[in-house]
Order: sequence, then C-alpha cells, then structure tokens
Amino acid sequence: MILLESMIILILVFVRMTAVLILTPLFNNNNVPSMAKIGFIFFLSYIIMPVVAIRSDLVVLNFLDLGKYMVIEFINGMAFGFVVSLSLSFVYISGLLVDRNIGFAMVSVFNPQDESQIPITANMFFLFLSLLFFITNAHHRLIEAIIETYKVVPIGSILINNRFIYFYTEIMKDAFIVGIQIAAPFILTILIANVILGLLSKAMPGMNVFLVGLPLKVFVGLVTFLIVMAYYLDAFILQLYKMVDFIYQLMGV
Repeated sequence: MILLESMIILILVFVRMTAVLILTPLFNNNNVPSMAKIGFIFFLSYIIMPVVAIRSDLVVLNFLDLGKYMVIEFINGMAFGFVVSLSLSFVYISGLLVDRNIGFAMVSVFNPQDESQIPITANMFFLFLSLLFFITNAHHRLIEAIIETYKVVPIGSILINNRFIYFYTEIMKDAFIVGIQIAAPFILTILIANVILGLLSKAMPGMNVFLVGLPLKVFVGLVTFLIVMAYYLDAFILQLYKMVDFIYQLMGV
C-alpha cells in the first residue's frame, strides 16, 4: 500500500515537473533527445518527492481520481512554465525590432527549439541567453523555484485564481519594455543613418539611396552590435533573475 501511494505521488510530481519544463525555452529544445528529457524529469521528480507537500484530503481510489489530479498538476505546471516562457520572450521582441531596422527582417533562420522561423538577431540573443543561463547558475535558481512550488502549492491543490490575467499581463508588459530597451540603440543609430541618407539624397539627387542605404544600415547595425553587446550582459542576467522572481511572486512568496 505504501509503495502504491509513493507511485501515485511520484506520478503527480512528474506531471507538474513535465508541464513546467516543456514550456521552458531553454529546456524544450528539439535538439535534446526526448528520452534524455524524460529521464531528467523523472530523476528530478524522484529526488524531490520526499520534500513535496501533499493535501491532507488527497485520496486516490481509482483511475478517475488519479486522472483528475494529473490534470490539476498539469495545469499548475503550465501556469509556472508560462511565466518562464513569457519572461524570456523579450529576446524575440528585441530581435525582431533590431532586424527590422538593420535590414534583416526579410531573412529568418530555422529555430530547432520549436521548428519555427525566427529573426537572425533573436536567434543570436537566444543563444547568448542560453549561455548565460548556465554560466550564472540560473538553472539552479530555476530548479529551486520549481521545488518551492511543491511546498507552497501542495500536490492536488489548484493554483489558478482571478489575478492570473493581471499577473501575466504585467510579465508581458515587462518583456515588451525590456525588448524595446535592448533594441533602442539600434533604432536610434539607424534613425540617424536614415537622416544622413536623406540629407545626402538632397545634396546629391542622382545618388541611388536604396543601393547605398541597405549596406550602410547593415554596417551601422554590426558596429552597434560590437559596441553594445558588452552592456547587454547585465541586462540579460537581470532578466534571468527576474524570471525566477516572477515564479515566487506567482506563488505569493
């Protein structure tokens, strides 16, 4: 009987952990073998199972009860995973804005994470963020936050409430603000380049502005990259920490 209860708890822990990590952009990459993902989630679920909190009235008498609690845990995991996904969406917003300004909007690259097409700059920002995610030990903070969810929100308890829409809206607003701030140097420099091209076209009416403008924007954009990338380090690390803080805020901690 004890073994059966432990198996039920392990299944419910596994379901929530799976829902969280499948929405984590740094984990659900298709380049990672599925068996490796399942093995990692199972191993992590197994070692944290002794410390999870369980509702006092949690009773599983049949498969219908088990299915009900599995759905509840999956919804809880999706709620936390969606926080991570929204928090890190600033890289796509900033990458799209940068590409539209420097002339790379017409070109996209294949994203192995979800087999979609994403801007070149967004892909570069995502790789940069992934590197910082492990260098700064942000993955440890994320796992600690996930473990904390099992203590604050016991197994079998539902997390969804009326303030979720407002909370997710605030996260989206923060992602948009950070994305625009990261792209601001490129927007400003390309604006200056466009003003210079406009003045040159007035001074030299025979100059082909379109022929000169595209390579000039690319050159200005690459130079801007060399200047500002060193300053993006702190901004990206701050967003990784804010991602974890958002999870704690969702729990009310």
